[in-house]
Amino acid sequence: SSGINAEYGEMSIWGGENLEMSFRLWMCGARLEIVPCSRVGHIFRLKNPVSFPGGTSNTVNRNNKRLAEAWMDEYKEIFYWYSPGIEHKDAGDVTGRLNLRERLGCKSFKWYLDTVYPDLFCPLARLSW
Repeated sequence: SSGINAEYGEMSIWGGENLEMSFRLWMCGARLEIVPCSRVGHIFRLKNPVSFPGGTSNTVNRNNKRLAEAWMDEYKEIFYWYSPGIEHKDAGDVTGRLNLRERLGCKSFKWYLDTVYPDLFCPLARLSW
């Protein structure tokens, strides 16, 4: 799918896809609804049925870098400051995600912070940008 319901943009296995989907929905014009009687759960298995290429932390770090590069704009620098080492990981090509943002007319990450999560304490957000 090439619209707001597009897949997770070449993220591997899992890790970060939940945030990627949330940012995409909020920033690109969809809506999330709270349904009072709904329940969400997650069941962890004793043994993971999939393998992580290069190990779990490498996979999750790659996914998180893809998330930061595609959706967090200049705020990715704050993420990298709090997550040393991820900035130098290979995230692969995120051009498809950037093109998706442009095609859907998505708002900026600053808009997300100001509108969706205005109470978030963002200690470095007042720097030069």
